[in-house]
Amino acid sequence: MKGIYSVENKMYEKTYVPERRIAEMTIPPAPFLVNEAVNTLRGNIQLSGYAIKTICITSAQIHEGKSAISFRLAKSFAALGKRTIFLDCDIRNSAILSRYKVRQAKYIYGLTDFLCGEISMQDAIWGTKDPYLDILFAGSIAPNPSELFSGELFRGLMRELRGQYDYIIVDTPPVNAVIDALLIAKECDGTVLVVESGASERRQSMHAVQQLNYADVKMLGVVLNKTGFHKGAYGYGYGYGYGYGQKYGYGYGQKYGYGYGKTKEQKEKKAVGRRRGKTKNKSGG
Repeated sequence: MKGIYSVENKMYEKTYVPERRIAEMTIPPAPFLVNEAVNTLRGNIQLSGYAIKTICITSAQIHEGKSAISFRLAKSFAALGKRTIFLDCDIRNSAILSRYKVRQAKYIYGLTDFLCGEISMQDAIWGTKDPYLDILFAGSIAPNPSELFSGELFRGLMRELRGQYDYIIVDTPPVNAVIDALLIAKECDGTVLVVESGASERRQSMHAVQQLNYADVKMLGVVLNKTGFHKGAYGYGYGYGYGYGQKYGYGYGQKYGYGYGKTKEQKEKKAVGRRRGKTKNKSGG
């Protein structure tokens, strides 16, 4: 927004910068080992190339902890003094407002509202108490997310954010659940896949990797989440990324699920597990 003002009879053009609105939210502190794992992930992303500034975080299935990792990663980049924005692209069923207890939740507009042309980009972006970290919340629930993410407004938004921020951390829905993640990942410089230790099925994880490869998305690596920390070990290894320690309550578990529902195959597998457990108990095993 521009206006004209005069100094000693000389006319100048002045740009009015919108006031940075602060989203009041509760961010629980992470244990030291969790922060170290996230910082290591941050460092490896930085070593992936100079042009890797827009990072998509996704998972194969629901409940694998990708949103928690996305947000912690954004905080980690901001801690370096890098202008960072956390972009919540799970506009089908986001849990960010409730998870971090955002006090203005009833009055917050976000990504969906911008992509529908209801508000400007500046009106959609919120600041945090960290001067280097901003957030673009998901906004209203949309009936047609895939159409919004494949439109010119989303591509234009990503171009604008690149010019304003050093890093853009993008949280997406699970890649095997809906097509949104693939559409979003194509607008990013690289993608990280989150896999839950001891819970993710190999077939589902491999299918997610295939989907991303078919979409010609650049894969930066895979994070093995909720591995638990053990004495003498850091809980992460080369190739499968970094563990975030279920014993510390990080990852939030099924309580904060996406709401896409379990597949028939998953339900049958759980039922078989119960029957086997009962049989084992009866036999004294």
